[in-house]
Amino acid sequence: MRQAIIVIFFFQVFVGFGQIKFFKIFSDNGYDYGQGIVQLADSSYLVTGSSSSYGDSPSQVFLMKLDSLGTFQWSKNFGGSESDWGRRVLSWNDTVFYIAGYSNSLGSGSYNFYLVKTDKYGNQISERHYNHPGWEKLNDALITADSTIYMVGETTGTGIGDRNFYIVKTDHNGDTLWTRNFGSSGEDAANSIRQYNDTTFFVVGEMYNADSTLTKGAIIKIYANGDTAWVKQYGLDGNYSLNDCFFDGTLLNAVGVRVFPEDGEDDEYRLKSDINGTDLNEISDHVLGDVSLDHVCKYGINNKILIATSFNNIYSVAGTYDSGVTRYLSDFTFDFGFVNVMSGMQDFTGNLISTSDGGVIFTGYMEGGMLGGSSVFVLKVGPNDDYPSINWSDFSSISVESLVSIDEIQMEELTDFKMYPNPASNLVSIFTGTNELIEIDIVDVYGKTIWKEAIVNNAQFDVSNWNSSVYFIRISKNKQLLKTSKLVVH
Repeated sequence: MRQAIIVIFFFQVFVGFGQIKFFKIFSDNGYDYGQGIVQLADSSYLVTGSSSSYGDSPSQVFLMKLDSLGTFQWSKNFGGSESDWGRRVLSWNDTVFYIAGYSNSLGSGSYNFYLVKTDKYGNQISERHYNHPGWEKLNDALITADSTIYMVGETTGTGIGDRNFYIVKTDHNGDTLWTRNFGSSGEDAANSIRQYNDTTFFVVGEMYNADSTLTKGAIIKIYANGDTAWVKQYGLDGNYSLNDCFFDGTLLNAVGVRVFPEDGEDDEYRLKSDINGTDLNEISDHVLGDVSLDHVCKYGINNKILIATSFNNIYSVAGTYDSGVTRYLSDFTFDFGFVNVMSGMQDFTGNLISTSDGGVIFTGYMEGGMLGGSSVFVLKVGPNDDYPSINWSDFSSISVESLVSIDEIQMEELTDFKMYPNPASNLVSIFTGTNELIEIDIVDVYGKTIWKEAIVNNAQFDVSNWNSSVYFIRISKNKQLLKTSKLVVH
């Protein structure tokens, strides 16, 4: 087993002259994945993804609300008894929210597109499960001004089992307006969708090229009625994929990855085209190790671009993938600005968007033995190259908040359970409200058990010698988890 590297996180919130920057971690005793984020009109945020911390199934879709400084407000969970993933969160006039993802909890049993509609407090209004032959994975989604929703991804429901482009359009109730399932004779996937005008959309992804027997970057121009104008392929030698794009006037800026033919390593790939699909500029830099450009958006007012990356090379913590955001000029040349998440675990990006203050925000996850199985992170970059400081050498500066709201997991058998004070600095008292045997496990951010006891009715323990940090509490009966919570020690 790989030895864990000590990870130190520092988050900084800076407010002044309209600039806000921060780095936050949200974690419980499960596998938590940050996948999508959207900003609301009051500069607060909604984050979605998948989590096993709610304890209701192997994993569920979550929706988490943060204020403008990244402070946790609430979280909700959705789905069934199997695995459910939220990939994108969409806002309709800040009054109705949609979570687009995929699930195998409902329907015919395989993974299918999944759409949850909630009110502004995250309470579920409806859910839709889009049955289709084969296995589907949703990669991106958007909502238009007329409240129609476009979901894109991939499906193996092709008759021969390879992947095809898969696109679903719905109305504001989630009812299907049309679906499209098309592609080559090999493996294809739609990774991102962007709206160009009221009737025209562009999708980027990857597509098999029969002549070269390689995968190429793909751009699809598609209309609101579902008609495809054209599909074009990009990339010279090697396998290519386009992961994300944005428009700058009539220019489409796309990013992705090239598999270098000589050693099979992943290289960053940048493409600029016009709206007719004409290749105006392609750049692929080969550096030892793997680099993937995952997400891209416009940055500030100075014609800059920020790209979210995942990399495992000489610049990352040894043996792990790290993630970060890197600044480029409008011609895709490196502009010597970046901030990285280098936890010593496996760090990956989920989504990157521009914010109303001219900055950007992105979410992702850290996967490894610390902080439970994996943890959600959210990183906000302010305008004017204002990056948050992340101190990797001072563990006392770590800030970890719980992803699971205390009210989210109801203990039917422990309605009178109490633990106080919280935060604590000396003695902590536990009252279970029952005469039955209850098991309490408290672990630190590394997953190390700090205190473990089977109690009847009440107990006390002393935290005066514990490090100042967040600790995670598992409350079980007969080895069945009833509740997870957190304890803050000062």
